[in-house]
Amino acid sequence: MPQENGRPEPEVDDLEFQNENRDRVQARALRKQLQQLAQGGAGSVLQEMAREILSGRVGLSEAMRVPAYAEALGEKVRTFRESWERMTPEEREKQKSEARRFLEVQRQEIERENRESGGRR
Repeated sequence: MPQENGRPEPEVDDLEFQNENRDRVQARALRKQLQQLAQGGAGSVLQEMAREILSGRVGLSEAMRVPAYAEALGEKVRTFRESWERMTPEEREKQKSEARRFLEVQRQEIERENRESGGRR
């Protein structure tokens, strides 16, 4: 994310999102989804939320307690759920398959990075 001075703003890494319920692959996927939100397209509120989280100014759980962020995210979840419910079983399976492929790509990236760094992460 560029700052006003034109330099990219530092971002937190995958480990910021890893916890007892979210492994490294899921954490990476979450960070990448936040990066997409930060680029726009999902509304200015979610864009702001993603930028705040990625910069480390606001933690993920803290962001969920901000009413404007929670409301905007809730609306996106509701829209997704409605869309999911209208899908045919074949369309749902295709979406699940794409999600599995996305997570597999994240796992492969992490493994490659670990090999390249000598396993230091």
